[in-house]
Amino acid sequence: MKNVTLAGCLTALLALSACASSGNESIKNETGATIDQKIQDGVTTKDQVRAQFGDPMDTSFTDSGHEVWKYAFAKSKADGTNFIPYYGMFSSGSHGSEKQLSIIFNGNKVWHHSLSNSAVTSHGGIGG
Repeated sequence: MKNVTLAGCLTALLALSACASSGNESIKNETGATIDQKIQDGVTTKDQVRAQFGDPMDTSFTDSGHEVWKYAFAKSKADGTNFIPYYGMFSSGSHGSEKQLSIIFNGNKVWHHSLSNSAVTSHGGIGG
């Protein structure tokens, strides 16, 4: 009976604490096609981008002086092995995906934009 209770508690812990997200949620459900509908190169303005997605997480400038806005959203799930007693402290990790929307402006209008979606993993613990 104790083993069943312990297994149930570990399963509940895994289900409740295994997910995390960070970044700008306005791009959470976006795809390349939906972004292309919302942003048109040479047409969409900075104010329209800001109204649609909020303030960027990062801004910079290219060598030629174009302003670049970046938005990012990441979601991850803890690996199941994190919750194995003793093993989890030697080797832990997570896996998930990250989206990044990059927009380059020429003056006040979008010059070019792109949305990327990448798989991400992390690994840590005493074992490296």
